[in-house]
Amino acid sequence: MNDMRIEKRAIQMDDVKFRASDVQVYYGNNHAIKDVNVEIRDKTVTAFIGPSGCGKSTFLRCLNRMNDTIDICRITGEILLDEEDIYHPKVDPVQLRAKVGMVFQKPNPFPKSIYDNVAYGPRIHGLAKNKAALDEIVEKSLRRGAIWDEVKDRLDEPGTSLSGGQQQRLCIARAIATSPEVLLMDEPCSALDPIATAQVEELIDELKQNYSVVIVTHSMQQAARVSQKTAFFHLGNLVEFGETGQIFTNPTDPRTESYITGRIG
Repeated sequence: MNDMRIEKRAIQMDDVKFRASDVQVYYGNNHAIKDVNVEIRDKTVTAFIGPSGCGKSTFLRCLNRMNDTIDICRITGEILLDEEDIYHPKVDPVQLRAKVGMVFQKPNPFPKSIYDNVAYGPRIHGLAKNKAALDEIVEKSLRRGAIWDEVKDRLDEPGTSLSGGQQQRLCIARAIATSPEVLLMDEPCSALDPIATAQVEELIDELKQNYSVVIVTHSMQQAARVSQKTAFFHLGNLVEFGETGQIFTNPTDPRTESYITGRIG
């Protein structure tokens, strides 16, 4: 019986991709994130929801050290990726961001060809030995980004020539190209029309087979559709975290219920 319990615990431990403990974020004197403790699981879509300015994007950016680029930002506490501290002085943020890819709110393809958009990361990280290997990475990434069939005959055209939804899927393919383990998405559909949004949501559902996906969304309907776990942030606090179905149908905190029913936000 004890052996089974130990084995079950080991499986659960292996399942945790990110473990955040007592995370605080300050912008100068402003205490933006307070006492966040959360475990983000592998091969799962985790949604961060909450009103504008509640800290969800700030915390998302802690997971790949994007906040390092803001001079007045200070972070305390601990964030472990596969049980390793991502803020340890020996950790190279560039290498970390190859492992923890990011897709932004507005599609932002580089002013390069569709091919070069995807090839850029593998080139700078030395992931392809030759042109044939790079071609293979580009094709595989575009296929995983669910856009290969639409662009395979126009790889030399600029990424900016694509529609908004295609550009966002190109950006997802670009993020995948460095073989990350985690994909962070900061409101990836907010600039897209309903059809493009549905395509990206379908893609997110497929991506969880290979990646841990963390999505910030202002749309509760989107969180309910795409995620298995949901975290509700309010005024810099992680108020509640749990199974998405439970958060939306039977939240334990009255603040969560107030947000979901539209009384706050």
